[in-house]
Amino acid sequence: MDEKKVLKPINEMLADPWQVDIQELFEAFINEPGEIKRNLYDSLDTYILQKRQEDISNRPGSVI
Repeated sequence: MDEKKVLKPINEMLADPWQVDIQELFEAFINEPGEIKRNLYDSLDTYILQKRQEDISNRPGSVI
């Protein structure tokens, strides 16, 4: 029996978006057969990417 790789708890992912392995999260999204969990992984991926972009754009000297 294959063991599923368990991602970090959601509260840890939301606490520091820079500590999340985006590739791991994307692979969980791709490999998830259940629609509800797949949507959750997609939403988490989008949220984390948005938070990273927000952090970068809020840095001093950042020009958009």
